[in-house]
Amino acid sequence: MTDLPYDLLMRIQEGAMAYQYRGRPLLKNPFDLAIYPLLLERLRPRSLIEIGSHRGGSALWFADQAADLRVWSIDLEPPTDALHPRVTFLRGDASDLGASLAPSFLDALERPLLVVEDSSHQAAAVAAVLAFFDPWLRPGEYIVVEDGILDAMRVPHLYGGGPLRAIHEFLDRAGGRYAIDRSLCDYFGRNVTWNVDGYLRRVE
Repeated sequence: MTDLPYDLLMRIQEGAMAYQYRGRPLLKNPFDLAIYPLLLERLRPRSLIEIGSHRGGSALWFADQAADLRVWSIDLEPPTDALHPRVTFLRGDASDLGASLAPSFLDALERPLLVVEDSSHQAAAVAAVLAFFDPWLRPGEYIVVEDGILDAMRVPHLYGGGPLRAIHEFLDRAGGRYAIDRSLCDYFGRNVTWNVDGYLRRVE
């Protein structure tokens, strides 16, 4: 699953959970902090939709990575004090995104689009996000599912099977429309990323 040994993985997790950006929890590990800029350079997205805001640190970080990137971040309780001219926080539920993201909104987004799924990590919620965006993503665009590493942390049972289960079940159903981008997942070694098998590229 990952080249990272369990004890080292858990020590890095401690640091990731304490890491901050602009005084806010960023909750990202050093590997994905390096991999995401590679993806942003490759895709050059104009719009990014993040599912799961927490306190807004991740949305601010994404917006600061590219001067022409517009970020929408969705959460059940979005932050009200994380301010950035290109970040908008929306109230919404990962399991019912249609209530927050109307077809007219999605049609009007500047492309390319990058979607980052980082909500509850429950398999059912991840599956709902993947199913919602599937009709909207175009060839070459990405949806990144975060925290498939929960399997290697030995806790997927706490998340209904976790993100990795949802990823593989989605790929089985998708019939070749998506591919795991191994150049990103394996950049530092086999799945040396918290987004195990989670950098998904729409190929057709």
